[in-house]
Amino acid sequence: MLRDDLIGHFRHYAERIDAPVRTGADVTRVAPAEGAGFNVATTQGSWRARNVVLATGGYQEPKIPALSAQLPSHIRQLHTDSYRSPGQLPEGAVLIVGTGQSGGQIAEELLAVGREIHLAVSTCPEAPRRYRGQDLLYWMMQLAQFGPGYGLNGLTVGQLPSPAARFACNPLVSGADGGHDIHLRDLGRRGVRLQGHLEAADDGDVVFSDDLPERLGLVEAAFYQRMKPMFDSYIAATGMSAPEPEPPRKDDWLPSEPARLNLEAANVTSVLWATGYRLDFSILDFPVLDEWNYPRHHRGVTEHPGLYAVGLPWLTGHGSSIVAGVGRDAEYIAQHIAGNIAGR
Repeated sequence: MLRDDLIGHFRHYAERIDAPVRTGADVTRVAPAEGAGFNVATTQGSWRARNVVLATGGYQEPKIPALSAQLPSHIRQLHTDSYRSPGQLPEGAVLIVGTGQSGGQIAEELLAVGREIHLAVSTCPEAPRRYRGQDLLYWMMQLAQFGPGYGLNGLTVGQLPSPAARFACNPLVSGADGGHDIHLRDLGRRGVRLQGHLEAADDGDVVFSDDLPERLGLVEAAFYQRMKPMFDSYIAATGMSAPEPEPPRKDDWLPSEPARLNLEAANVTSVLWATGYRLDFSILDFPVLDEWNYPRHHRGVTEHPGLYAVGLPWLTGHGSSIVAGVGRDAEYIAQHIAGNIAGR
């Protein structure tokens, strides 16, 4: 959805359920109240609440590597959280660090206006925007919502290899122009200078890992190793009619960029950090977070009575943090709150 369409969607939703929305009200502290419930301090005064739902999402605090402090002071540094358009960046080449959705999409946008780009490649997987006749997100939501009923639990939180996997990047695709694939080798052929992982900065030089061929192989193989088998199994289990899968894309093109780059010699005047976010629940005045600053919970019901979380990455499954998938978790939490109120 376009920005204005999405804003309109939320406005219509708030009107339809007659929600008492307070805009411009920042919550600064949530503390246990005497007896039960919470004292909530906000920029519009203090409130008392029997229940609090943390619905702040998983993209609260931009994450910027510590080595950013080692870059020359004249380099314009910007996190994708603050990026709006190419006009924000000074003339000259741009180093984009990270190839998740934001990094890949902004690289396309800058390339389209003729900017020279160096792109430090992460391990976020590429994926086809459409697979077997449907959008990628369609299959992900179908599998997340109905897959467990067929014994297919690959997109549930219990199948993650570790708690850290909750913060793994999403597949590299774009929603622009109706939605399309993004392939790093294609960007390279079009002039983007692909680099390895950014490892160090030293006196105007930046150093990348020298494993770019292996890194590109991992990026391209991930969909076919993990997601494709799940989608195919779901189609087979449900008996759905779908076109036959296309064979994996084969591409042997490789860049030949050096692992060390002098920013001044390359005329790099700006660095764009597409390095993701970290959670920030510093407003909570009681211990309820794990070592990843993630609320300890079961299906969004935290350890602290009356405190809930919704909309976080992998709260219960892959779709928990997106508009299309948050409803199932929200329904469970709403029912839990309603049950507590009825029991009083």
